Amino acid sequence: MGKAKLLTKMIALAAVMTLVCPATVAAIPAPGSTTAVPGTGILTSIIPCQVSSITINTATEQVIAFDLSNNPIQVFACSTGKNGNTYSGTYKTTNYYEWHLMNGNCYSRYAVRFNQHELMHSVPYYRHSPDSLEYRQYNRLGTPASMGCCRLALCDAKWIYENTVPGTTVNVVKDPNLIYPLSRPIIKIDEANTATRGWDPTDTDPRSPYNVIKTGGLM
Repeated sequence: MGKAKLLTKMIALAAVMTLVCPATVAAIPAPGSTTAVPGTGILTSIIPCQVSSITINTATEQVIAFDLSNNPIQVFACSTGKNGNTYSGTYKTTNYYEWHLMNGNCYSRYAVRFNQHELMHSVPYYRHSPDSLEYRQYNRLGTPASMGCCRLALCDAKWIYENTVPGTTVNVVKDPNLIYPLSRPIIKIDEANTATRGWDPTDTDPRSPYNVIKTGGLM
């Protein structure tokens, strides 16, 4: 079956699903997840999920995921274009990248393209390495800071990467009255701590010093 026909079939199937995503679930388990071919941005499978649309609100610096009944199920802090260049409109997700080389010779993780040069993704990394986070940019989450993309904490970018499929609607709006409580508070990085500042605090990688601290190990 061709990709277009498969996508049409999956969207039709998703439209009749009646399950609702729990608001606190970090990721929907397989078979509700998707698998990407590293470096290609092309998914190997298109599987229906329970997210009907994503809204990026540049006025409140929030990303809201809606279920099939149009109820908000996740609300994430984000950073959109610092010059107002995350443009309002209705788009569709296309390519998905676990790691993606960005303009400026930096990298992002769990990147989901929705408008040609605009993507939802993690805060940038200096290198293709999880311990090279641009920590000052991370601490700007909740404020405009990007060149036009929509930046998120790593766990939030990963949630979108895992719980949407190509063709998911993305609405970019500028509405100060559309505001929801965040699913989790914004975690600030101690910029003076050289042992931890290169890691995203929400990264579940066991090598992260945040996780070593949590489990009582030594840094």
